[in-house]
Amino acid sequence: LNELGYTNAYIFSVEGWPHLDTVTPQLKAKGIKNVTLMPLMMVAGDHANNDMAGDEPDSFKSQLEAEGFKVSTYIHGLGENAAVQKLFVERANESWDALEAK
Repeated sequence: LNELGYTNAYIFSVEGWPHLDTVTPQLKAKGIKNVTLMPLMMVAGDHANNDMAGDEPDSFKSQLEAEGFKVSTYIHGLGENAAVQKLFVERANESWDALEAK
């Protein structure tokens, strides 16, 4: 994302690395006050609705709010994006064609 010029975009993982604890100090160091959480998932399901944007104290939204950030959420999976849908179908067709060629 940085190479594409998105210098204020950060990615962290629900169950892996980098984690929110890795990203939060970077946000603070840049003086960022407003955060929009968006799932990098095909479908915005349980992880997006609960782990990311839920009202429980351990959700990413709640953790960031506790650190003083104003947090908004965008609960839409990548599968809703027409360009991603097109890419998915293209790759599926390429895979099918490769199987038929054998």
